[in-house]
Amino acid sequence: MSESRPVLIYAELLSRIQGVSVGCELYTPSTSDTRAAISSDGWFFTIRHGGVETSIRLPGQVVSAGQLPIQGVGKKQLSCRLPLASSSGRYTLSTAGDQPVPWSATDLLPESPITCRTCRATIVKPGVIKVWKDLPSENWAEMMEFWHCHKPHDHGHKHDDGHTSKAYGANSSISAQDGVGFVDLSSFLLSETNISASTITKDAAPLVPQNESEDRSEAHEDTKSHLFQPENISISCVSCKNQLGILSDQGSAVTLFKWQVYVDEQIPRGPDNCPNLFHWISSILLATMARSGCSKSILLPMKLKGNPTQAVSQTNGAYQSLLNIWVFNNISFSSTGEERSPIKAVKVFYRMVSQDEANKLLDSMVSDVQDITLPPDAINKVKDILDSNNQLLPQSDRQFKEWKVSLLEKWEGKDG
Repeated sequence: MSESRPVLIYAELLSRIQGVSVGCELYTPSTSDTRAAISSDGWFFTIRHGGVETSIRLPGQVVSAGQLPIQGVGKKQLSCRLPLASSSGRYTLSTAGDQPVPWSATDLLPESPITCRTCRATIVKPGVIKVWKDLPSENWAEMMEFWHCHKPHDHGHKHDDGHTSKAYGANSSISAQDGVGFVDLSSFLLSETNISASTITKDAAPLVPQNESEDRSEAHEDTKSHLFQPENISISCVSCKNQLGILSDQGSAVTLFKWQVYVDEQIPRGPDNCPNLFHWISSILLATMARSGCSKSILLPMKLKGNPTQAVSQTNGAYQSLLNIWVFNNISFSSTGEERSPIKAVKVFYRMVSQDEANKLLDSMVSDVQDITLPPDAINKVKDILDSNNQLLPQSDRQFKEWKVSLLEKWEGKDG
């Protein structure tokens, strides 16, 4: 006799049609004894199968129908659509342009220290940052080296002088100021003088050997325009070697990645409840879509000095695979694989593409794809998150043509 296992249940709020879609994955075919029911208050869905009862809190309150009919006895995949109990606007999900941004200036406590998220080493001492200031939202894409808008007509193979005279990696009139913490979508811009020098190390070794770069064939010239970027000097925590951010080529400004550090908030929520990498990735994707109308993005690895693991090609000479993400919609979901359900998230499709394919997508005259540049380690973590969250869905919902389907949790702001 095989051991009974719990059922995987996935429920998704369908706000536009005022309903909740429920999918169940059984480990053995359903029988006449398989039962499904809605709780009297309309908040819980329960299925009993193989002697095991599994319940989930739904992302919206539905009409209580009591016992539900099981259609298709003998199947491992069951699904149903349940009407919401109320058609009020409380189930209307926010649009891409209305998303709260994790750790905006108003969220942060003045004079807060900045610590390494991994080991809690102090990177900026208490009292040093007197004020936090948001960078202009309409310029976020131009204000960051590792997140920029791709323009097919200006990628070229040369970099103008303006590219080397910027404060922190993109054409910008903003310069780091002593005692001021400039806040971007996913980073902090600080004066290097505000950083505790003894707590960081700077990596300055060249990334790619000269002869390797020269060996590239002319057939890959267009490809290199996207993959080869100006080098950034990586800074890391002395204690745990965690990469914290980058140093400007002029050596006067430091960009700290928000997901690598911790800052005190106006409303304390503690290190364990602060925003994580997936919150910023979902925010970046939604901000990109709101700004440009493009729902598809290619994640490009930032070129960092002193990081030999960032090989831009594989041993056979073929360019590395890149992560291609397609934002589908804003949702609220529940899954028995996620104990914090229900959760607000972005539903995405994703796949790995070759550098040549990515180049064609980005260079097309009718391109609907943006590029987002991130540290290689962050991209690897994003891929791991997507793969893990793909398992929250029933098997039948994990793939759409050549795309895998996944979920990226959204930041819910001060009340989240």
